[in-house]
Amino acid sequence: MSFGRCKGFTLLELAIVMAIVGLLTVSIVGLYAAVAKRQREAKTIKEMECIREAVLGYYRNFLVLPSPDSGYVVPIDDLELPPTARTDEIYTGKYYAYVASNVGETLKVDGQSIGNTALVLISSGVNLEFEEENSDLADGEYTQDGTTANFDDILIYLSANELASSIAWSREIDEEVSVLNQAGRLLAENDDDGDGFVDEDPGGENCGVEDLPGNCDAITHWDLVTGVQSLVNGGLISNPDHLVDPWGTEYCWDSVNHEFYSAGPNKTDEGCGGDDICP
Repeated sequence: MSFGRCKGFTLLELAIVMAIVGLLTVSIVGLYAAVAKRQREAKTIKEMECIREAVLGYYRNFLVLPSPDSGYVVPIDDLELPPTARTDEIYTGKYYAYVASNVGETLKVDGQSIGNTALVLISSGVNLEFEEENSDLADGEYTQDGTTANFDDILIYLSANELASSIAWSREIDEEVSVLNQAGRLLAENDDDGDGFVDEDPGGENCGVEDLPGNCDAITHWDLVTGVQSLVNGGLISNPDHLVDPWGTEYCWDSVNHEFYSAGPNKTDEGCGGDDICP
């Protein structure tokens, strides 16, 4: 019995295989780099949004935007932010550009006015350079969408209209939370028999048996307040306008501090964190 000779790869075949492996490696590395870049961008945008929310909170309290620190730097002390909020640690490591205008020069983004009370926050991107309209931070004109192939600045802003709206719904929330907090205290102090109703049996003699007017037992029973519905059940709130915040979400109850608060624009209760609007 005879066997044919076993043939190995020729040099040409090996070269072709190595070329294919090389191309696949380059493609995978390039894909990984692109995914990693997008992840860094997403984290940077999230950090910038946190700064934006801090500025909104400051404006609601003081009706003015905090001025930048020297060199268009994020004013972390005014905003009560950590030192890391000044720089784009994840994406570039360079300072964010923070430009604020308080009823002064009109700021524009991509040619559109965002008002003479407005804010622009910019990350320079991986090339560490502010590009096109963003290169001169003092001229009041900026861009989110550059025309050059290498444009990678990230820009977010607050317009004058957004600031005005934030004041309007902030006042609405303050008023409604005040009503809810008063009702909550009434329930906690006046429902001495703990049945969820207030003073329904006036004239009795024993606290906790017949529910007398006022805080008969001198104890504030906060455990009776479990949320907006407990106030409705107790007959203390009947106006549906007081039940939900401007985004249609039922007001949340803080059982530790005994106060109601709004879950904020994202409609998610984050325990007075995130974008929750708390007293």
